[in-house]
Amino acid sequence: MRFLNVLTKREYQKDGETKYQWYRVGYIKESENGGIFLRLFQHPNTEFFVFELDENKTPDLQVD
Repeated sequence: MRFLNVLTKREYQKDGETKYQWYRVGYIKESENGGIFLRLFQHPNTEFFVFELDENKTPDLQVD
């Protein structure tokens, strides 16, 4: 299993120099069987499923 951090950054000025503050907002998990999942901390108990985009096919979406 492989985990990748999902980060956001805030840019600010300090002493005339541009600095960055990094925040971890979630992670991506790649499973052994090829599944990819996204977990965002602002959506607790929710796992997002990630699929490769096929340009020749529109995804089947259910909108309520």
